[in-house]
Amino acid sequence: MANYKAGDVIRLTRNAVGLTQEELSDGICSVETLSRIENNRHKIKRDIYRRLMERLERGIHDNCAVCMGNDMSLLEEYILLEDTLSKREYDISKQYLAHICERISDSVVDRQYLKRVRALVDYELGEISAQVFIKQLQEAMEMTIPAYESYLWGDQRGKIYPYREQEILILMGMGIAYYDVGELDKDIIIYEMIIRSLDAGYMDEKNAAELKLINLANLARPLGKLGRYEEALAKAEEGLNMAISRGYAHGLVELMMGVAVNRLKLAKRKESDEREKELMNSKKMMRQAYYIAVARKDIHMLKLIKQNIKYFFDEEI
Repeated sequence: MANYKAGDVIRLTRNAVGLTQEELSDGICSVETLSRIENNRHKIKRDIYRRLMERLERGIHDNCAVCMGNDMSLLEEYILLEDTLSKREYDISKQYLAHICERISDSVVDRQYLKRVRALVDYELGEISAQVFIKQLQEAMEMTIPAYESYLWGDQRGKIYPYREQEILILMGMGIAYYDVGELDKDIIIYEMIIRSLDAGYMDEKNAAELKLINLANLARPLGKLGRYEEALAKAEEGLNMAISRGYAHGLVELMMGVAVNRLKLAKRKESDEREKELMNSKKMMRQAYYIAVARKDIHMLKLIKQNIKYFFDEEI
């Protein structure tokens, strides 16, 4: 569960929607107070925060995590659901999801969570098309950011918006679908935008770093698919270095494969001795990724690694 710096969230949202400090603070607080709030030098009162966020069309419920209240059995099912999602055990995920749907609250953030997870599970089980998946995620996104598309490919594109963790996961789901249907330019735009937002520093460092390295791995895929191997390798290496230096396991296998595959693609352009060295190093990295995937019981990545070793080296593992 991510934590956020209120001042940074207000400042980044204000800049994204195009309001001045005078316009945002009018009738709520002084410009001087808002300036101190935005620079995290003033402890903001809840009522002031609510009014500022409402003027920015961001209700304070957007800052909340999925609410399980005091129902410990519901919390346990939520944890189990998240675990099955991380393991891609979508049949089991669907069972937990059905139980949670009957008991979770009717808050905006909870309804958004359910809509996202239900769409993801249905898509991964082949029960809905990529187009339907995208549409359902768009509807989920509009629950908290009605004008979100303007920050993706509209007139606000390029501006940094402080997306919440839940909203980032929705955008990542869209990226999956756009990749699957071959709309790689949209896929790249989404991941680049997420990474820019995470680099803005409004989210706690640990959660921002974990999300960033996953999105670096995601970004490397369409770049490589388009033959932009140098860029893909740079993103995968950046993420891999982050994962190793911080001791993060999540996303590690995907990043290792991103590095290995793009090195192999680039090796074809090198002289024979250098090419042979790259081939050996990449094969070694793929094997390391395989054994990590074995330890994590990641069936999806095990299958992918086997396919790549067979394709590049005509070997079995």
